[in-house]
Amino acid sequence: MGKEMFNTELNRIKNEDVRYSTETMLEMLPDYFYTMPASTSGNHHPAFALGEGGLVRHTKVAAYFLEEAFRDSIFAPHDEYTKDLMRMAILLHDGFKSGLTYSGHTDVMHPVIMANFILDNKNALSISENDTLFVSDLIATHMGPWTKDKYGNEVLEAPKTEEQKLIHACDYWASRKGIDVHFVDNEIADSNNRILIMK
Repeated sequence: MGKEMFNTELNRIKNEDVRYSTETMLEMLPDYFYTMPASTSGNHHPAFALGEGGLVRHTKVAAYFLEEAFRDSIFAPHDEYTKDLMRMAILLHDGFKSGLTYSGHTDVMHPVIMANFILDNKNALSISENDTLFVSDLIATHMGPWTKDKYGNEVLEAPKTEEQKLIHACDYWASRKGIDVHFVDNEIADSNNRILIMK
């Protein structure tokens, strides 16, 4: 169990260096990423994202919404390489959701932990330092307006660029309790069990 759970999403990344870098990071994530639910309390994500593997399903749905946004020029005035870097960011955005070691709950600092992990391991990647910083900034800001800890302290940075806002939006849409996404063999499918593969 590992990066192969995202073969469909990885195959959307056209640039070989970005794909390799994404695969490398997915292999370096803690094991809990592949088994934990997206919401440890059960209060903040839809049913498909709960239970074992829920965080993987949430990530796949966020990646699916990103692809849908790329189909609409209003949301996606990006070149193909920038899209690939955004694909990398969405697949890794919750990589340390429960902290550097599994804490049993969501770590409010998880966007920064993941962003810093990418920067700390930049030498293992095949993308430039500027591109690594771009991806880490997309991840660091993915919580949108939810930038405070439980004490009301500002601990996260809000998204500013259009790319940062879109990554936040896809994560946000994938977390709404009113949505219902059907899976077949770990792939998003329609109501007739046909797997939805975007090219």
